Amino acid sequence: MRSDKDKNKRINYLPKRRLLAVIALVTFLFTAVFIKLAFVVVVQGEGLQLRALEQWMRDVPLQAARGKIFDRNGVILADTSTLYTVYIRPNAVKDADATAHAASDVLGIDFSALFERIKKKGVSEITVAKNVPKEQMAALKERGVTGIYYSENNLRYYPYGDFMTSLLGFTNVDGAGQTGLEAYYEKYLAGVNGMIMTETDLIGREINGGASSYLPYIAGFDLQTTLDYRIQRLAAGAVQSAMTMYSAKSAYAAVINPLTGEVYAIAESPSYDLNNVPRDDLELLFGASKSAVVSNVYEPGSTFKILTAAIALETGAYNTESRFYCNGSHVVDGQKIRCWKTKGHGSISYAEGVQGSCNVVFMNSALAVGTKTFYTYLDKFGVNQRTGIDMSGEASGLLIAENNVKRVDLARIGFGQSIAVTPIELITAASAAVNGGVKIKPHLMQSVKDGEGRVISAAEGFNGEHVISAKTSETMRALLTLVVTGGSGKSAYVPGYTVMGKTGTAQKYEGGKIAQGKYISSFLGFSLEPGSELAVLVIVDEPQGAYYGSVVAAPLAGEIFKGVFAYKGAVPHYTGEEYALIGDKFLLPDLTGMSYREAEAALRAAGLYFETDGEGSVVTAQYPYPGTVVDKRNSVQLTLS
Repeated sequence: MRSDKDKNKRINYLPKRRLLAVIALVTFLFTAVFIKLAFVVVVQGEGLQLRALEQWMRDVPLQAARGKIFDRNGVILADTSTLYTVYIRPNAVKDADATAHAASDVLGIDFSALFERIKKKGVSEITVAKNVPKEQMAALKERGVTGIYYSENNLRYYPYGDFMTSLLGFTNVDGAGQTGLEAYYEKYLAGVNGMIMTETDLIGREINGGASSYLPYIAGFDLQTTLDYRIQRLAAGAVQSAMTMYSAKSAYAAVINPLTGEVYAIAESPSYDLNNVPRDDLELLFGASKSAVVSNVYEPGSTFKILTAAIALETGAYNTESRFYCNGSHVVDGQKIRCWKTKGHGSISYAEGVQGSCNVVFMNSALAVGTKTFYTYLDKFGVNQRTGIDMSGEASGLLIAENNVKRVDLARIGFGQSIAVTPIELITAASAAVNGGVKIKPHLMQSVKDGEGRVISAAEGFNGEHVISAKTSETMRALLTLVVTGGSGKSAYVPGYTVMGKTGTAQKYEGGKIAQGKYISSFLGFSLEPGSELAVLVIVDEPQGAYYGSVVAAPLAGEIFKGVFAYKGAVPHYTGEEYALIGDKFLLPDLTGMSYREAEAALRAAGLYFETDGEGSVVTAQYPYPGTVVDKRNSVQLTLS
């Protein structure tokens, strides 16, 4: 008999069960292989095909042509030229002597050195020349030699060089926008690169009759701006005059439409040639690459009084006939705050206070309105806010927090101290004071178009809120016109046209203290002449010699207004008062050594506006200098000791 052990062996040995296990394992393995194969073919197939193609193809990149930048009238401000980089692939060269001679003759390269490089073993590719023009490239192709390849490179260039430097910006070596409009509108200006692919063997030699594929690039879109080349030239001329005449540290000019917010010009100095970016001079590069008009904050001084006056009139705190007395200073919270005219303006009306830029009038204006209401209106005007202009790096102003404002702070803010703004912020806010009371938004983009001229994007309309009433705005226009016809802005007057404005002279601060002898001179003016609606801001930083805005900045703004009126063909409307405002030209007398009273009498008799520096009683210096040819539009700065 068999033992129980033999019985158990028979029970455990089941051939059918083992067969099923083997079949299941084989099925699983085949299924896994099938799934993997399907994954490779369906999911990874395209990628693997591309990898295989890359191993059998040589590719040469084709850089996309960058979109052009135009002014509003179609003047090209930034363009692209197609240049070529020439390569030689030794493995594809059939006749090294012929290839080297062709490159040497056409490109002016040393034959012997190039021949040796071609014959050198282990070299897959040689860069022969960069930035080769189209004509040379065509001549090289005509030689019909083997082994020469090329890639297209699109070189960004600026037809006017040192012009609109901070506005336009520049691109890096790869053609990507780095600053200015080039950076802000990169997504439109940049195109999509293409390539040329050629079939090769395993060691990179081109196969005779092999396939070549050409994937064309997609050019970038063109940007048409609101800028005006002619107005920019006028603004740039004024800025350069400021730098030359006054040896200024820097100077800026901005011109916009006060009704629509379109930016016509922003000129700044120092700057540099965009075709020769100073990458080895980091101070100049960083300092001049960003727009100071958009990015820098400064204490505006008396140009800010435009907003203070508008608020005081709108709230009914004062009217144009309200009376004031200025003895040269005003005491607020126990602190004596001086008027710029330390000898005082005497008894004056509100209108006369605006015309004479009396600090006492504007201190009282801010205090009468009160902190809460004054700050509410500043917010409506957009003070201490970014304007939203389409440029990178815009800053916002600096304003003492409302809950920290003391009466003495409010008084100073009223005449443009203890507050800082950007130039674009100020010109935008003040435009609402004269344009009927409507807030505007400055912008540079007019439209973006493709190569066929189709509009891809266009500037959106901006429905700004009313900041002040049309009636108050009308009053402000009248007051600011008086500043130009008979006050500190006389130098900006243009016969036959209505120009409004306000001068500004602000002391600079360094380390929290007044920097002696350092000033910012400015003029902010407007014109609503039909077809020539303009807001012009001129800022001169640290002028030497003279520093009052009436003497330094106003004449420069006047030149811009005069030039634009002529360019636009604005029709003058003479009233018969022009001669009384200008008079005949004459030589400015020597006032040095005179007493203040004597000099005052002489200047008033000549019909000249003047401002004083110092608290003495004797004139020790003057600007313009004695013997300068002037008329009644000129302003004079007297130094008293």
